[in-house]
Amino acid sequence: MAIIFPAVWLGITLPILLSLVFGLLEPIVTGDSTGISMIIIALLITVLDGYIGIKIFNKFQLWYENRKR
Repeated sequence: MAIIFPAVWLGITLPILLSLVFGLLEPIVTGDSTGISMIIIALLITVLDGYIGIKIFNKFQLWYENRKR
């Protein structure tokens, strides 16, 4: 379950976040002809979204363990 939840979390939220961020930062992305800014933005969003997903899973796991007892 520790692998499945972050994978599902990223699968659901990552496309939404990428479309929102690239829509908001369109002048930066279109101004860069090399595409490096797009790669950096995508990696940053992916790492932050993964971190948030893991934190949510940890809180859920603690809540579930406390409820079991």
